[in-house]
Amino acid sequence: MSDSESETNESSQSNSNDKEATISSTTPIVDNPYAVLNIAPNATNDEIQKSYKLLSRSFHPDKQPPGNNRDLAQLYFIKFKASYDILIDPVLRLAYDNHGMEGVVFVRKSVKIYKNIYDLLDKIDVNGNDAKQASVRNQAREILSEAMQYYNFHQNTRLRKPSTSANIKIKCNSTHSGFLGEGIENHLIEVEETSMSMSVTKSPDSKTSISFGGHGAVSNGQGSSGAQLSVNYEPAQGIDLNIDLNVGATPEQTKIAFGTSRVMSNQTYVASTLAASPGGDMPLGFTFTSHRSMMENKISGTWVMGLALPKFELQYGLLSFTANYPNQPKYTAKFNMGMNYTPVQLIAEKSFDEDHQHTGKLSWGWGARGIDLQAVTSRYLSKYCKISVGLHHVSSRGLTWLFQLQRGSIQFSVPILITTVMSPGYAVKSMYMSLFLGIMDASLGDLVRKEVHYATNKNSNLPESKALRREEFLLEREKVRRDALQQTRLMEKPAETKRLQEEKGNGLVILRAVYRVTGGDELDVTTALMFWVVKGRLHLPSTTKSSMLGFYNVRHETPVEIESGYVNACWKVWEKLWNGDEKKDSIVPVKVPTLTIRYRCQGRLYEITILDDDALSLPSPKAMELGGSSVK
Repeated sequence: MSDSESETNESSQSNSNDKEATISSTTPIVDNPYAVLNIAPNATNDEIQKSYKLLSRSFHPDKQPPGNNRDLAQLYFIKFKASYDILIDPVLRLAYDNHGMEGVVFVRKSVKIYKNIYDLLDKIDVNGNDAKQASVRNQAREILSEAMQYYNFHQNTRLRKPSTSANIKIKCNSTHSGFLGEGIENHLIEVEETSMSMSVTKSPDSKTSISFGGHGAVSNGQGSSGAQLSVNYEPAQGIDLNIDLNVGATPEQTKIAFGTSRVMSNQTYVASTLAASPGGDMPLGFTFTSHRSMMENKISGTWVMGLALPKFELQYGLLSFTANYPNQPKYTAKFNMGMNYTPVQLIAEKSFDEDHQHTGKLSWGWGARGIDLQAVTSRYLSKYCKISVGLHHVSSRGLTWLFQLQRGSIQFSVPILITTVMSPGYAVKSMYMSLFLGIMDASLGDLVRKEVHYATNKNSNLPESKALRREEFLLEREKVRRDALQQTRLMEKPAETKRLQEEKGNGLVILRAVYRVTGGDELDVTTALMFWVVKGRLHLPSTTKSSMLGFYNVRHETPVEIESGYVNACWKVWEKLWNGDEKKDSIVPVKVPTLTIRYRCQGRLYEITILDDDALSLPSPKAMELGGSSVK
């Protein structure tokens, strides 16, 4: 950050009318500004300023001798100056408290949103009614939440660069071959249907996006094709209007639709569509969609309804609920009418490693076609390439083998009908195919690991390489260790000055402080804590200490092996769907760092140990007394 930028931020805080000066497109990355300034989340502006002044006196580059120390002080001065700029500004502090650094970046880029929230918070009377203050802050949070929800939705749905997507599907039948004793031909796979669709999306400006493409299919020797054109326009923030035109080979296949969508402030997405098909069975139709996130985004619900106009006859409906808790399988329950052959459907999805390189999905449905059971396992060959294999059982049809390869937005799938339900020995053949698929999945797992090993040896930039990520982790870990050591070196002089002052007045002296975790690093933070001693007292807020100056995250990375095996993967998904809980031996206890401090105060020696997120004030009545000052 240049000196001019620092002056701009400081002047914006002193002059409430100059709000635009606070907005900056460049936001320094700060993990936890509260920890950097060593203050509590409810700290007052006076406490923020006192902490900032203490750091400024010790880290200001102008107060360092020329050389490496001055350059290091400049880097760390930028870090806690950025923390101060965030916490001293009421709007940026509100954004960080509710949305983290993502909220800070968003507010700094959105001058209008910043002004609206600033004007609202400026009305708070610090000496006024607490309930009224809370009401104003809640209103400001709602404004920010609505703006960020719209921004995130808008960024995900509107592509700024041209993007191409394609879907190729080849539906096959092998029941006429001698495979598994079905037919008389030894090697015969018939292609029942081939379909392909492709679209290109372009956004000529920030409010408009255009998508055009085509589709074609060949089934039983007969072909069909069509073209599609979509235009999306944003007349106002949070509102989208779209027009879709699908032109088919016949009038029945031609349809035009007009739609609108809205992102609400209460985590609800709604959309409606009016469609017309002059040559079809439904000359006019209306669709309404509502999607809402509930319980802190852990449960989401979707409701879809389609009506035939002008008689308002219900054509189809869908009610869906999805539960998605961290480190748990994702469960989905769907109830639909008129949308497919399985009006009741239950789905369980589970990732078998922390990086989602291996996932399993099990779905069960019941309807007019009988039981619909599907099990699929997927592996990521790279960050954007996924290969999936599985089995699909339908009572009225039989057993289908599934294969799908997805590379970015290009998807290629080949479902092959293996055996029919009426075929003799269907159950035995299903077991054979399950075993075969398990071997295939394990082979894919070995292939993925070999590719990762090969790519690592070749110094490839493969994003999903575990060995490469491990190497990057070690390099990053070495960097944070070096940063903590450099920060401690800059704090040595003021910490030693305070030590001498405290010893002279028989005050608080930190003799030894260790930040450690079982199986991890052990970090000496004696100097770092002595630096924060003020007038015989030390205060540490109830936040993680790893982001404080002179600290770093002492936890070690625990390698997690990818679960291999199709049968084991599907069995674990079914087991979680049936039991609803995890096995005890699959639960890995979380190791929490501790901070142990031995200090001297008023001629007595004490020691205390706290957990990472615990608050602490020294001297503390909870500390264990070791004896007189002669004890070490």
